[in-house]
Formats: sequence, structure tokens, C-alpha cells
Amino acid sequence: MKDLPKSFKRLFIVITLLALVIWIRAICQMNWAMIDVFHLLIFGLLAAVSESLPVSLPRGGYVTVGFAVFICAAILFPFGVSVSVAAIGGLFVFGKEVQGEPFYKRVFNASQFVVAICAASVVLKLTATGFSAAPLTIIIYLAAAFTYMLTNITLVAIALGVLQNKSPWFIWFGNMKWAVPNFMALVPLGLLMALIYDNYSSGGLLLLFIPLLISRHSFQLYVDMRENYLNTVEALVQALEAKDTYTSGHSERVGKFAVAVAEEIKMSDEKIVFLKYAAVLHDIGKIGVSEAILNKEGKLLELEWDSIRAHPVIGQTIIKKIKFLFDIGLVVRHHHERYDGKGYPDGIKGEEIPLEARIIAVADTYDAITSDRIYRKGRTHDEAIAELKRVAGTQLDPEIVEIFCKVVKSESTVRTVRTDQLQTA
Repeated sequence: MKDLPKSFKRLFIVITLLALVIWIRAICQMNWAMIDVFHLLIFGLLAAVSESLPVSLPRGGYVTVGFAVFICAAILFPFGVSVSVAAIGGLFVFGKEVQGEPFYKRVFNASQFVVAICAASVVLKLTATGFSAAPLTIIIYLAAAFTYMLTNITLVAIALGVLQNKSPWFIWFGNMKWAVPNFMALVPLGLLMALIYDNYSSGGLLLLFIPLLISRHSFQLYVDMRENYLNTVEALVQALEAKDTYTSGHSERVGKFAVAVAEEIKMSDEKIVFLKYAAVLHDIGKIGVSEAILNKEGKLLELEWDSIRAHPVIGQTIIKKIKFLFDIGLVVRHHHERYDGKGYPDGIKGEEIPLEARIIAVADTYDAITSDRIYRKGRTHDEAIAELKRVAGTQLDPEIVEIFCKVVKSESTVRTVRTDQLQTA
């Protein structure tokens, strides 16, 4: 933990101390009986199992089915039991998904679970009745579950924002899209768990836990499917770069630069995914270009240039046949259009060119300038930035160039992108 940012350490201390105060106070204020200990053991075990099967989110962090267990405990039992269940669920995790995880992460997770359960319990105190299926009471349960969800996601987003040096709001909105369906699916299960446990004790509860695990498995399959999509895209790009070794890693770097610009202009999460696919695949049409032309050391003939200029159209044709890639074909087709209308293949200009294609054009130009090619040595970061500014308004969108220069501030920033690419190749 010594290598973590100081701001995260401060946040960690605040959340941990707050959770510790809440937990100790809840335990001390409760008159414990054997039945309370039994409830704690049963639900603590369920919470530990649930939290040991996480599903990673695209923006960092993860979701589990432990939410249903926590809400069920909060509805049924005194605050001392429910807050202890949350703490156990965060601390005592196991399994291959969490192997090698630093202990401070467990402490932070347990702490934010305790704080979230405390927030939910405040809402539950709006009713003095015990467990009930009455409509008004169920509304209060739903409000408590929503409060837990908001608290949980907010604390995680703040922590990830500090660790990743990104806007917590950006992470919050990105993960909300993924987390909300998972939470909404688990709220009814949590209420059903409370109903069954209240009537049939632990036997019925264990049977209901199986659907919980199925719910987690379904969400994992959905996330894995998206990951497999990207792996398919990367395989296509590797097939291209096997023909032209001098551009190895080019598409991946263009993707990272493009995403950095998109995040700077607060592009939506869906559009960033769209842009990432398009950026990684922007040169896929070069599969249809002869290796002799791609690797030619001398000046290209006009017919050879015609072959090069055809690659955006070829790329669009290839992508049209891959259904899961949405409609990124137009972005790939137009990434060589110029802002002044003198580009190819269609000669469109200005904002007629898709925004994603304009972003890719800037990232593509920068990486082309700074990369070594068979016919020349790559230029420096400062030289590349100067060239981008020179062609802004003619070849490239001037606003995107300005944002790109802001994002890629120095040689060290670029080196980080290139190092990341080498480590993941």
C-alpha cells in the first residue's frame, strides 16, 4: 500500500475509521442472543461465498451477488447482525478470482459495505414494523436497497477515480450502466430470501441461494461475451500487422489515444466502446492491399496509391459482415477524410465527417509521425505536435487537435501508452 497515492490513503483511512466506528457501536449497543449468533454465522457464510465470486466491470471495480444477502440481513435482523454480515462478506473472501488480491482491498471493501449498510438501515428505520409483505413496507425496502446501491457505487467510483487519476463522475456513470441491472435483478431475490428465511428458516434459504449463483453466472457470461468480441477484433488486427511489421502495435496505440480524447470530451460510455472498436480496426482494410506495396521502400506509383486509398472502403466491407461490431463501418470508411474536403474516399469535409473518424484521424496521424517506418525514422513528440498544429483546420479538425495536444502533454505520456502496448502484446 506504500506505493498508492496519498489521496487514496487518506480516503482509505477515513472510510475505514468511519466503518470501524459504525461496526463497534452497532455491536456494543445490541443485546446479543444465541439466535443472533446463528443468524450471523449463516448469513456471514453466504456473504463470504457471494463476495468470492466477483464479476469485473469495464471501468474498474466489480459486482457480486452479495448485495442480495446484505439487504436480506438488513431487513430481517438487528443492525449489529447486518453490519457484521457486511464486514464478514468483505473480509473473508476466497477463490481464484480473488487470489493475490492485496489485503487493503478487502479492508476497503468491507468498510464501504458497512457504510452502505448503515445508509440503508437509516432508511429502514422509517418503519418500526418487523418483516412484512405489506406494500408500504416493500416500498421502504426498495428505497433502502437503492440507498445501499448509490452509496456502494459512489464510494467505489471515488476510490477508483483517485487510484486511476480520472473523474469519479466518469467512472460512476460508466459503472452505473452495468451495476444497476445487476442490482435491480438482485433486489427481488433479496426480498424473496427474507420472506423464505422468515417462514422456512435456513433450509429454504439454501435452496434460494442457487438462483443467486445462476444470476451471477449469467452476468459473468454477458461480460465475457463483450470481452470475446474485443479479442476477435484484436485477432483481426494481428492478422493485418503480420503483413506489415513496421506498423505493429499501431492500431492499439491509436485506440488508446482516441479513447483518451473521448474521455476528455466526456463522450458517453457506449460511444467510447464504439470508438475503441473503430480505432483498433481502422486499418483492417489493408488486408486487401499487397504486401509489396505496404512494405515498399521507394516512392509509390499512382496505381499503388490507388490501392492504398482503397483500404478504408475494403475495411468497411469487411466490418459489415461482423454483426456484433454495430455500425462502425462508416467511421472506418471516413478516417482518411480531410477537414477541408480533400481526403478520400468520398471527399466529405468538416462536421460531415463522423466525430469518431475525426478523432481517429488525429490519433492516427500522430502515431504515424512518431513511429519508425521502412522508408523513414519516426520524429519526436514535439515535432509531431508541431505538425498536428500546422495541419489543423486543413487536414485535421482543429478542435480535436487542441484536445489531443492537451491529453498527450509530453513524451512521458506517449511512452506510457507505448509501454502498455508492449506489456500486453
